[in-house]
Amino acid sequence: MRRRWTTGRCWLWCERTAARVLWLGPVKGESGSAPLYACEPCIRRLEAMLRAALIRGTVPAPRRGRWAAGACWLWCERIDVPTLMLGTVERGGQEAPLTVCDACIQRLEDKVRIALAYVPA
Repeated sequence: MRRRWTTGRCWLWCERTAARVLWLGPVKGESGSAPLYACEPCIRRLEAMLRAALIRGTVPAPRRGRWAAGACWLWCERIDVPTLMLGTVERGGQEAPLTVCDACIQRLEDKVRIALAYVPA
């Protein structure tokens, strides 16, 4: 499947609007799901985090729904905090867990609620 760049808001670190973004997949929250878009610099940053996790030999991913000490892959980037696995990221046939702390989950859920409330004219 070929991915297409579009203009929109980056949902990751920079949060720029009217940026050139790529759809990475759906983000699921308690109230529904919304498309996750990211700009090229934020995608590169995510890929760098993935490479570092693979080089470190990240332990197997915790089961979804179970909190475990880990590194938050989103905005705060804190290390050794309670995190929840939201999914996995893949590159070159290798996978690493995408773990996120409670504060960043709340921020992501706020974005999902806003996206679901917005109805284009």
